[in-house]
Amino acid sequence: MIKITATRENGKIINLTVIGHANSAPEGKDLVCAAVTAVAIGGLNNLKNVKNFKIEIKEGLISVEAIEEIIEHDEIVMETLICGLKTIEEENGDFISIKKENF
Repeated sequence: MIKITATRENGKIINLTVIGHANSAPEGKDLVCAAVTAVAIGGLNNLKNVKNFKIEIKEGLISVEAIEEIIEHDEIVMETLICGLKTIEEENGDFISIKKENF
């Protein structure tokens, strides 16, 4: 299962962690994993001030932590990213779980 945690502080998303694999199909054919990865990486590619975040990406892990003040554009990107992940969860709840803190 993919476990996602998003944390909001002072009205802004300061942390997003995506851990695990969906295991909804054999490796290389798992559309849930592919969708989560596409939404997460696509969102991160749209951050304007990427230097304001500590980002770690490796097998089974995507971690994003705000280390500086977040500009409005990047907050919108993070909100959109979480919205996209929530849409995936709605259709694939057996394989993905999102926990929101302070939302």
